[in-house]
Amino acid sequence: MKRILYISALFSALLIIGVRCSKSIPPPEEDMLYRVECFYQYHLDSARQILDTLNLSVLSEKERAHYCLLRAKVNDGLHKYADFDSLMQIAEKQFIGCNDKYFEAMAYWILARLAQMGNMGNQFVLDYRLKALQSIEQCQHVDERFVRFSLTPTDEQTVIDRLKYAIHQRLGMSYTNTGYHREGVDHLKQADQFYAEKQMNHHRTITAFPLGMAYLLLGEYDSCLMYYRIGLQCAETIGDTVEASYYYTALASYYLYCYETQHYDNEEDGKAALRQAIAESQQGLEVLRTVNSPMANKYQFDLTEDISQAYFDLQQYDSCIHYGLMAEGMVPKGSDLTFLYKRLYGSYKALGDEANAAIYADKLLSARPDYGAEQKAVAEVKDEYDKQLEIQRLESEQQLKRYRLFLWIASLVIVLMAVLWTAFRYRKNKELETLKLREAQRQLQVELEHLTAQQKEMLNQQVMAIYQTGQKDRLQRIMEAFESAYPKGIEKMKSAYPDLSKTELNLVILSFLQFRAKEEADLLSLSENTVMKYRSNLKKKADFDPISALME
Repeated sequence: MKRILYISALFSALLIIGVRCSKSIPPPEEDMLYRVECFYQYHLDSARQILDTLNLSVLSEKERAHYCLLRAKVNDGLHKYADFDSLMQIAEKQFIGCNDKYFEAMAYWILARLAQMGNMGNQFVLDYRLKALQSIEQCQHVDERFVRFSLTPTDEQTVIDRLKYAIHQRLGMSYTNTGYHREGVDHLKQADQFYAEKQMNHHRTITAFPLGMAYLLLGEYDSCLMYYRIGLQCAETIGDTVEASYYYTALASYYLYCYETQHYDNEEDGKAALRQAIAESQQGLEVLRTVNSPMANKYQFDLTEDISQAYFDLQQYDSCIHYGLMAEGMVPKGSDLTFLYKRLYGSYKALGDEANAAIYADKLLSARPDYGAEQKAVAEVKDEYDKQLEIQRLESEQQLKRYRLFLWIASLVIVLMAVLWTAFRYRKNKELETLKLREAQRQLQVELEHLTAQQKEMLNQQVMAIYQTGQKDRLQRIMEAFESAYPKGIEKMKSAYPDLSKTELNLVILSFLQFRAKEEADLLSLSENTVMKYRSNLKKKADFDPISALME
């Protein structure tokens, strides 16, 4: 009995372990989801067929959302959008705000595509792609089956980086579509650098054109040309002739754009750009010579029309007509032929072929929009309204010009009056200063003449005695003797003659005290020639007595 119980317990334990192990092993449908995830973009039809056969009932809630996300991506690649909204509602509910940042980024990525398809506006697309970038930058790990089932050897970080730089690529396109070309370039260059490192030439062909276009709109022509060349080289490397012809079209359009927008120093440089446009277009036509597809036919038309335009600008009208007629014979559905007919009309007219010029004049008029009677009436009313607005604008401009002229004249008058007033005040102040100086000079002269001849003689003898001592401070003592005889005489002389320097003032006083030039040079530590120059300058400065009298 005990043995039976032991065997039963052992069997039960093995059964429980087996059930638990079976639960930990994911159903094959989950593995198939990851297999399809790794190859769907290369074989869209096969991916859709496999997804149609999966048993969704065995999938977990997360993997059902994964299925919806994958199905939406496959349908997008096949341009089938019937159930796009319902699929993304399930994926969005499961992955937005979840811990799996890889799937959250993928959900935002597809939501951006949904917004783009629904014409919700570039801002919605941009916001979703920014959120996708934020999510993938927070991603640290992915399910190991992304690595295990990859078609090429890879690792976890490469899986994350592929989605990250794909988001950078699309985000850059969103920025350029909304006019933020510099921001678009930053994201596109990050994606291009990653694809270059991984030698993913197919992805570089997708990135190179928006990069080149962004640089073209930024006016950085060399960078634009470089990325167009990179796109062409990558397309040729992977053997995609249609993509290569697309870049030849881009290069031809680039040289035509440069000719129309750039200022060339000489006419020959402009013609060289047109010849280069012709050469690029002809190489593109050569690439497409053996290709037959709707997209290839469209590029053939574009390239042929570019050649016709270049020859028209070169004024080689026979060649323009030749390629223009070729383009007319391969017109894709929905193409605008206005400019083609305009060039053909202009070429025939330039060559004097009036009959053919008349034919293409009629075609040109027919190619323009045909307004109905009601639309014509609306157009006439709008034209009249525009005319009135233009008249009002011109009148406003004239009134503004008159107002500005009045302000300018008034300002000029005010400035002129201010200048005259300032000059008048300056003149009055100078006259007052002159009167004050003359009064001070008169007072000084009176005071200098106040001493008697005996007192002057005594002063002269005193200062000569000081001079003959030969002491170092004799100049100072002489000035002190002068101050004793004439209290505040030096200060008054400074006030009367404010433009005199200290040396000149000393020289005047020494001359007044009857010192000779040689003695003055000795006292002032100057050469005799310098003293004579000072005396000459003082005679020119001294307009009034006593200086002129003293110096004599």
